[in-house]
Amino acid sequence: MKPKFRAWWIQDEVMTHIDTLEFLQGGIRVSDGCWHEKFLGDEVILMQSTGFKDKNGTEIFVGDIVIHTQKSINYGDVYHNDYAEVFQQQNGAYRIRGKHIYEMDAFCNRKRLEMVGNIFENVELLDHDSFTTEK
Repeated sequence: MKPKFRAWWIQDEVMTHIDTLEFLQGGIRVSDGCWHEKFLGDEVILMQSTGFKDKNGTEIFVGDIVIHTQKSINYGDVYHNDYAEVFQQQNGAYRIRGKHIYEMDAFCNRKRLEMVGNIFENVELLDHDSFTTEK
């Protein structure tokens, strides 16, 4: 699998996909191929692709905010929905965590996830309470 990245450009407050990563003696230069080019650090934050997609076919990156949907055990067509952040553990595993989700494996739950934002542009979503929906 070829690693994919996108970047949050702190000063401009914009998210772009990455065209080039250059490893130099002075650091790592990041470019989106258009008008952003900076050294990795205080000016740009990289977000790596997890390599899998949500239930709608949208690629999921570390730092994305997703809705985790789980069918109710007690009620036939009722689903419980929680907002969660996608993160990577030190051992490399991709996990999700949120206000009502302690931690769970992201890959095994990928068909229950729907990407709705990221931690830089939509951090307020993580404060939302759980909600229920019907089929």
